[in-house]
Amino acid sequence: MLPTVSSPFALAKTFVFRRYLTVRNRIAAPTTNPVAEAARKARKLLKKRAKDERLRNFFGWCEGCAGYGSIF
Repeated sequence: MLPTVSSPFALAKTFVFRRYLTVRNRIAAPTTNPVAEAARKARKLLKKRAKDERLRNFFGWCEGCAGYGSIF
């Protein structure tokens, strides 16, 4: 259920405020530490490899079941 809008400018104010928060977070972001950046990239790579493995297993299962004439 959508709340009632008390002002015709309420949606515009919400839009501007959200953009302000986004810009503020990007500007106020701490300077990147090379060690922290390398650790973040390593975590992302590990997460991507795990996802790729899950997808390989899933699609391999789908291909194996395709031989049964789409009963699954």
